[in-house]
Amino acid sequence: MSRCTGSQISHSAREIPGLIKGSCRYWIERFRDDFYQRGRSETTWQTDYLKILKKLPPDSSLTAAVLHQIVLETIPNTKSRRRACMVTKQLATFADINYDPKPYQGNYSPKRPQPRDIPTDAAIAAYWITLKNPGWRFIYGLIATYGLRPHEAFQVDYDRLAVGDRVLWVLAGKTGSRRVWAFHPEWFDQFELASPVLPAVNLSRRNDQIGHSATRHFWELKAPFKLYDLRHAWAIRTLEYGLEDALAARQMGHSVEIHNSIYQHWLDEKTQQRAYDRLLSRADRPKPPQ
Repeated sequence: MSRCTGSQISHSAREIPGLIKGSCRYWIERFRDDFYQRGRSETTWQTDYLKILKKLPPDSSLTAAVLHQIVLETIPNTKSRRRACMVTKQLATFADINYDPKPYQGNYSPKRPQPRDIPTDAAIAAYWITLKNPGWRFIYGLIATYGLRPHEAFQVDYDRLAVGDRVLWVLAGKTGSRRVWAFHPEWFDQFELASPVLPAVNLSRRNDQIGHSATRHFWELKAPFKLYDLRHAWAIRTLEYGLEDALAARQMGHSVEIHNSIYQHWLDEKTQQRAYDRLLSRADRPKPPQ
């Protein structure tokens, strides 16, 4: 199948009254339509793309020079510069404009994450028992068992859960649909996940707003740890089970690079010792020569 260029796309795209053909706003509108058709989320558009694209002069023609200007308006070697390069490159490719900002991307990399006090599995299970609201108890158990982002717990296939399917299907969210396996599988029964019940949350809002509602609820309860810590605990737990990094990253909905650069910073000495002990106990482990 041949690749359609941006100019080919524009002929078949819906016409929007009042737009100047070829203008920045013209291409932004079409790029946004394509963005959503590819299953990307509203939160990603608002936080990663629109912040950059709204700096373009709306009625001016979209050119390489205009794109380059908004890249130069960001500070070198920062997250903003890296994001500007990513967004302008994608828009240039979509609109069939010859522009590559890579030489200006710089050497920004995320800072080393701050240390977290990740709750133990015993603490996670003990706190679930104290929760009175059945909806929030269900959401908490779902996040703990499957390592979801808080907003994703409201976007799963509850029908499959109700018939006892222990492979969780995330239908939407920050990184789209995916399947996730339970770690620990026993928590599926212990946390009563085959009986889905949701708290009263407005689900018509953006993902970040839904996630904030969940996070705030547990903050108001004065929970002993943050709701997002359940996701981090799941990531560490998969290592203890021996799940490969690539598979764990896929189930969490992010890249292996993110998985290794962020989550593995929170592996404490006890976790690594347990993993080492399990490897040594394997009957088929390599042995030194006699």
